[in-house]
Amino acid sequence: MARTLEDVRRMIEENDVKIVDFKLTDIDGRWRHLSIPAERLTEGTMEHGIGFDGSNYGYAPVENSDMVFMPVLDSAVIDRYAEIPTLSMIGDVRVIDLPENRPFDQYPRNVAIRALDYMKELGIADTMLIGPEYEFYLFDRVSYEVAPQKAGYQIRARQAAFASGEEENNNGYQLSSGTGYHSCLPMDIRNDLRSNMCLSMKEWGIEVKYHHHEVGGSG
Repeated sequence: MARTLEDVRRMIEENDVKIVDFKLTDIDGRWRHLSIPAERLTEGTMEHGIGFDGSNYGYAPVENSDMVFMPVLDSAVIDRYAEIPTLSMIGDVRVIDLPENRPFDQYPRNVAIRALDYMKELGIADTMLIGPEYEFYLFDRVSYEVAPQKAGYQIRARQAAFASGEEENNNGYQLSSGTGYHSCLPMDIRNDLRSNMCLSMKEWGIEVKYHHHEVGGSG
């Protein structure tokens, strides 16, 4: 992993990177991003950050929403899914202030950093391990409509019991609602996809404990 700006520049040169992409989350935890040409990643970027409007992230009211994004160099990784060679990294959010910018106290990374510092101040421990458990559904199709005269939605998941009567792509291996926990092949039709997800995460430095189908039977 990159530790210095020189390390990142070396990654950019060796991989012919054209775009540097910065990722951060809004107040609801949804990913947002902004991109700059690779040559614009300079010492000035690391010192002053990249300005953005925090009101669109739910961070602050419009009249007081000027913030800066500070890249975290050791998160730099080549984005294998971008068509144009791209280097991606996360970062921290700071509020513009004097005499110097200060961390935005509601940004998730800053909350975690402060929690770690507080733990050390109390003398409880010197290391905190935080790991996510990703749970999600995989649908074949989702459609919905909300109009003045009608509202509705439709979900298609060929793995679900409600798809057992369909003629198209029906393999007969549907799972009943609430019976999917640790289901095996051939019912677990997304096994290979999850394996590929895990391998991709490992390439990005994220160690995976295990993966499996969860309780839900609809994908």
